[in-house]
Amino acid sequence: MGSLLFLTSWAVLLGPITYAKHLLSTPRLPFTAVYFGSIALTLYFAIALHSTLLTLAAALVQLASLLWYLVSYFPMGGTGLRFAARFGTNRVAAWMTD
Repeated sequence: MGSLLFLTSWAVLLGPITYAKHLLSTPRLPFTAVYFGSIALTLYFAIALHSTLLTLAAALVQLASLLWYLVSYFPMGGTGLRFAARFGTNRVAAWMTD
C-alpha cells in the first residue's frame, strides 16, 4: 500500500504521463526495474510461498531501491550514499573481525 501511495504521489505532482516517461528514461530505468521487481517478489514470497525470510529480503531490496531513488534527487546524494555504504561496510567488517 505504501509503495502504491509513494508512486501515486509522484504521479500527481508531475502528471501521470510525465512521471511514467521519467521512470522509463535511461537514468531511472535501473531503479524502475529493481523497485517494481522487488515489489513483485515481495508479494510473491509473502502470498504464494509464505516465506518470511524471503519476504523480508525482498522488502529490504525494495527499501534500498527507494532510498537510492530519493537520495538521487539531492545534490551529491549518490556520492554521499556510496560514502555511507562504504563506511557502514567497513564498520561491520571491523566489528566482525574483533
